[in-house]
Amino acid sequence: MRFSTLVFTIFAGAAVTLSACNQEPESIYFEAETPQAQLGDNVIPTGYTLDLRVDPQADNLSGTVTINVDIKEPTQRIWLHGKNMIVGEVTLETGRKRFVGVFTEIDASQAPSGVARIDFEKVVPAGKATLTLPYETPYNLSLNSAYKVERGEEAYIVTQMEPVGAREAFPGFDEPKFKVPFNVSISSPSENVVYFNTPAATEAVNEDGWTRYNFETTRPLPTYLIAFGAGPYDVVDFGDIPANEIRTRPLRLRGLAAKGSGPRLQYALENTEGILTALEGYFGTEYPYEKLDLIAAPEYAFGAMENPGAIVYREYLLLLDDDAPLSQKRAYARVHSHELAHQWFGNLVTPVWWEDIWLNEAFATWMGNKGIDLWQPEGGYDRVTLNASLGAMTTDSLFTTRKVREPLARTENVMDQFDGITYRKGGGVLSMFESYLGEDKFKAGVRLHMDRYKDGVATGDNFFQSIADGSGNPEVVPAMKSFVDQPGLPLVKGALHCSGEGDAVTNTVSLTQSRYAPLGSKTGQGQSWHIPVCAKFGYADGTTLKTCTLMKDSEAVLATEKPGCADWVMLNENGAGYYRFSLDDAGWQALLANSDQLNERETLAMLDSLEAGFRAGDVNSSVFVTGMKTLAAHPEYDIANKAGNYLGWMYDNLAEDSRPAVAKLTRDMYAERYRSTVGTDTTDGNLLAPDLAARLVSYGDDRAMQAGFAGQGAAYLGLDGEPNKSAIAPNLLSRALRAVMIARGDEAYAPLLEMANSGSAFEKGAAIGALGSTTDPAIAAKLRDLALNDTEAMTGRQATSLLSVMMGNDAIKDETWAWFQANFDAFISTRVADVRKPGMPGFAPGCSVEAASAATTFFTSKAAIIPGYERSLAQTVERIELCAALKEAKAEEMAQALAGRK
Repeated sequence: MRFSTLVFTIFAGAAVTLSACNQEPESIYFEAETPQAQLGDNVIPTGYTLDLRVDPQADNLSGTVTINVDIKEPTQRIWLHGKNMIVGEVTLETGRKRFVGVFTEIDASQAPSGVARIDFEKVVPAGKATLTLPYETPYNLSLNSAYKVERGEEAYIVTQMEPVGAREAFPGFDEPKFKVPFNVSISSPSENVVYFNTPAATEAVNEDGWTRYNFETTRPLPTYLIAFGAGPYDVVDFGDIPANEIRTRPLRLRGLAAKGSGPRLQYALENTEGILTALEGYFGTEYPYEKLDLIAAPEYAFGAMENPGAIVYREYLLLLDDDAPLSQKRAYARVHSHELAHQWFGNLVTPVWWEDIWLNEAFATWMGNKGIDLWQPEGGYDRVTLNASLGAMTTDSLFTTRKVREPLARTENVMDQFDGITYRKGGGVLSMFESYLGEDKFKAGVRLHMDRYKDGVATGDNFFQSIADGSGNPEVVPAMKSFVDQPGLPLVKGALHCSGEGDAVTNTVSLTQSRYAPLGSKTGQGQSWHIPVCAKFGYADGTTLKTCTLMKDSEAVLATEKPGCADWVMLNENGAGYYRFSLDDAGWQALLANSDQLNERETLAMLDSLEAGFRAGDVNSSVFVTGMKTLAAHPEYDIANKAGNYLGWMYDNLAEDSRPAVAKLTRDMYAERYRSTVGTDTTDGNLLAPDLAARLVSYGDDRAMQAGFAGQGAAYLGLDGEPNKSAIAPNLLSRALRAVMIARGDEAYAPLLEMANSGSAFEKGAAIGALGSTTDPAIAAKLRDLALNDTEAMTGRQATSLLSVMMGNDAIKDETWAWFQANFDAFISTRVADVRKPGMPGFAPGCSVEAASAATTFFTSKAAIIPGYERSLAQTVERIELCAALKEAKAEEMAQALAGRK
């Protein structure tokens, strides 16, 4: 219908009345304001058909997207997403009517990148309709969306749609809540391997030398989980994972890798069944999707991505040589189990909006670690989630930390949702409440949630209610919300008291809770949590007693029923609580003296709280050093390793004349442990030895060890003859290559550069670390130029890693930071993945107020080219300031404590 006059008032998202000559008034829906985060709900997609042409040798991706939509109110405008694309004539068909629209991408100064609209000349009626958009878009060259990777003469297409990459690959409704089935066809030159989320239903070779693949319809999926690719991949068909007690059907398993790399997929494929079976047993339901492809991407910005049926990994995690070190195998297991856990949590049940992506990632972190512990209970994986959550507490200690469930008001800041608070703190909170409720009750809540929302979307509140309903404990809802809906980390303070006489003697601990704040922090007080606090009391006869409470108020009291005075108290039994605790000096000394009566999890939690007390000024340096020395002798490798966390801080920030004392402490803690374990096929020999070697060389001033490593590195590279790949154990390769680069940089440079380009996935990482360890200013300058300009010598990810190593290298860090600032614009535009740009302020070095100010000035001036940088900068600046505050308050005291050691 045509209108000769048009009179209306616009309200965002409102029904608007149009009047025309000889026409009855008609109400239409007109969204005038440009969406800054979520789209409106007037037009909802119900299904996609994608017909794509994917040629890795071309520059562009093209195709036609057909979207079935449901229109609630008549409208002349549809908001959706589409970035950097040319869209042809847009049509919308509803019944027998056909409408023509114009696609317009909104300028980035007015809306988040990739927001677009379609405007129609006529009013489109309410009801079901079909929207068709032919389009063409260049392949992304920064590891995002549908991106192109060149390796020699070969080219590959890989996709990374999460969080907002799909809008650059095809026009659509690029939000997680729009979860619908996809029908996809891909045409590609016939020499390519082509993959998608589902198996190919038909293949047809055309006369033009292209093959058209029609894939099976997907289960409902959001756009961020769509995955496809093409190129000369090696395909390793591992056959079927057989049916089991949970899964009644066989599951096809394949591995895909860049040409020539297929044989290295064997380990990853062989170990998939065990991990998957463990996860199916926990969920009580079968793996939800039709097939399982594991894809080693030729170049990748993340660790992995959980796309249903087509999980993409960085090569290091999937391509393992026969002599791969245990650390690489464990990294594979952790990440692989994490991505497989996502097939249920995230894929089968998806968040409504990015503010609840924490639940996807926190759950996959927690469940992935549980999965590998069920798969290999002897592997020591039971402490992985705890170690990760303790690591998150460093970020959660910041004034600038965020909530786990952080509202997202503007899409540019979406990468803030993917950090340690999401993954590690979230996983630790889930672990705490599993411990509080009991494993079986928590699992009942998880299974209930999967059943309630399968193939749909759910919020964090939906999950909390499922856990409450499944466990039968309604208290869990406000308790869990207290941890995810406010920022910061609880600190539980307590002091042990013994009172009474004879059989009436009792022990009590008076508890207070507050928000943990390190020295120099701007953090205020006034928050409270519902904390499941469990304490472990220890007695002279060797017995222990556990007592728990759900601490809802600022103060609480724990009391034991066992008569007699306890010798010590541990305020986080089994390390289950996501909080730190504090004791007085006598309490710390008693606990450290009895640390052999703590289990491994408790010891890790104790060590973290001891370090936190030192950072907050509550623990004296001499007590802290005693704790370090005591725990360095612990038989478990991860505890012994973490005991040395502050050696680097001491070495870097104490006065120069304290370095001999730091070196002595380092050798006292680790020299004998290293000598007794290096080269042994033990957990210490495989996992701890590399870290001890690094500390003994860097802080322990062990020059003989450094020379020995340099000789082994030279033999590995063949600097004095034929290369000898058995000259050094794989787990110590990185240390040997760094040593030879320092000792013989002119000779080592070329073979290390070649290794970084064409070595195994493991060797490539070791080579980049070695190159960045140079102490030669001329070589450092050449490397920086290479990182910026030579795309054939190293990838963008390698260039970024190289600069990170160089920034931490005392010999060249100042020159590298100056170069980084001078070349920032060019480096960002050509060498940094799109998804990594917001995090670039993390490169800022220093431990002074001046360094913090310089970082603020510089990165603020670069705001236009690193959108979403604000939180990264704020946290980087705060870390620098806190380092300066700790140095000011504790350096002299620490120097005196070291000087007083015998």
